[in-house]
Amino acid sequence: MKTLLLAVVKVILTIGLFALALRSIDLGDVLLHIRRLPPILLVSTMALLCCQMLTAASRMSAITGILAASVPLGKSFRINLIGAFFSQALVTFVSGDVVRAMLLKRACALPMRESISAVTLDRVVGLLSTLLLVSITAPWAIQLTGDETMRHSIEILAIVGALLIVAFAAVGYVARHPEIVEIVRARIAGSKLIYVLLDVASVARHLFSARRALPKILTTSLVIQIINVVIIFLLVNGMGADVSIWQCMLIVPTVMLISLLPFSVAGWGLRESAMSTGFALIHAPVAAAVAASVIFGIATLLMSLPGGLLWWSSRAISPPHGAEST
Repeated sequence: MKTLLLAVVKVILTIGLFALALRSIDLGDVLLHIRRLPPILLVSTMALLCCQMLTAASRMSAITGILAASVPLGKSFRINLIGAFFSQALVTFVSGDVVRAMLLKRACALPMRESISAVTLDRVVGLLSTLLLVSITAPWAIQLTGDETMRHSIEILAIVGALLIVAFAAVGYVARHPEIVEIVRARIAGSKLIYVLLDVASVARHLFSARRALPKILTTSLVIQIINVVIIFLLVNGMGADVSIWQCMLIVPTVMLISLLPFSVAGWGLRESAMSTGFALIHAPVAAAVAASVIFGIATLLMSLPGGLLWWSSRAISPPHGAEST
């Protein structure tokens, strides 16, 4: 019942956020920009999303390699594709992460603890890579607007992002020492929330113990973010706007970060509102930005649909010989 209520609330919030994004835009203008998009750019968007999924699969393979055994790229790709489908179908990316952890255990014979750690580390590294781009580009992003409230918001986001990255690295480094971990856990045993957060952050210790894999994990994480920037750049310009790749670099990572907030269905509404606000700062056609966001969302949804077919196919991911089949 709670799950259904949460889904209903998210749908209502999503509709409200869409209305907010379109409050000063003619819906017909948005549709006109969508129709103006050359078909080749739709194909390019799908191809780039496929490349992004392969890059994410490569990162997952590297992460599982430092935890237990490296998952083959093809199997990692299928697992991520199924996870993407459930992230879209069950209105939250957490659902997709739960499914990915289950598949890593069932199909790759990884212990459940390592499977959960792999998915958690994969998600956290992706989030921190977005925060890293937002923090690095903040000095230039601030120059896009003269509004003091907006400038302060960008500054706060950049500072918080940098602090989270440092905190994650610090916890990961400290977590390499079991005696310190036990002392900390004993002191915070009464606080379940802090205990869980510390346990989640402590997966960072694996990055410090596998320095050979670290460059690959960091590089793939940044490539994933850059692909998002390139896709939005192509879509917005394909709809008649005149926006540089650098301007998209200043705006898109923040948009993607905002879309991860668990307030709407798969980021819909949040992403469009953030896109309209961000591109208004550079005086780009807001209708084109919203239209690009809609196309990006639809393309992401279409990209995830094969994951549903793989889930239902008994031959999609078969457990290795001797592994559990449930």
